[in-house]
Amino acid sequence: MKITLVESSVGHGPRQQILASYIVNDSIVIDAGSIGFVSPLDVQKQVKHVFISHSHTDHLASLPIFIDNVYVPSPECPTVYGNADVLDCLQKHVFNERIWPDMIRLSGEETPFLKLEEIHSETTVEVGGVKITPVALDHIVPALGFILEDDEATIAIVSDTNPTHRIWEVINEQKNLQAVFLESSFPNHMGWLAEKAMHLTPEMFAGELKKLTQPARIIAIHIKTAFDEQIKKELTELNLPNVEIGEPGKTYEFH
Repeated sequence: MKITLVESSVGHGPRQQILASYIVNDSIVIDAGSIGFVSPLDVQKQVKHVFISHSHTDHLASLPIFIDNVYVPSPECPTVYGNADVLDCLQKHVFNERIWPDMIRLSGEETPFLKLEEIHSETTVEVGGVKITPVALDHIVPALGFILEDDEATIAIVSDTNPTHRIWEVINEQKNLQAVFLESSFPNHMGWLAEKAMHLTPEMFAGELKKLTQPARIIAIHIKTAFDEQIKKELTELNLPNVEIGEPGKTYEFH
């Protein structure tokens, strides 16, 4: 399995993942924050399945752009997966003729732009040779983490959550677990904001890893750009085994 952390910054500074998108085995994307900005366009055209973890803008900002970019007049189109809250948000607040043309309605009238499919916590979906199990997280809106399994590896993406429990129980049941991508959004001194926004600090990040009962690479993601250096410093100072900072633009391979 290979997973690319899609970068979303421009210019000559360090790469940043301001918006969230993860390309899995070329044809699957977890979150659509920045997939619509990826170049060359052929990379976008390979994507057939888009899983949205929750309705916040940094996780779906480029979805309308992506759908527009890959559209061709044909019966084939990308499928977008999300919980009921996500699908309701897309219909009411994104594809609503004001923010973006109603491609959902147009898909029923002409050749389709996209298909919507509701997913449910702990109900596995298999696409593109990958089994994807969403698991509910504890966030300010209904949100899902994802456990991905193919013939080579099992990977978990745990983003946008306060301290949580159920997903760790499900992760601990997995065979051939290779890595966990885990969020760390705010520095420790902003724990008050992390609690209100329902995210993690490095201290909370360390607490979550105590719930993991099997060895795996731990890759820190969803680091707020405004606090980038401080969060990375605090994560490093934890001296936790197998922990590394996610690198936007990098493709991780697991066997």
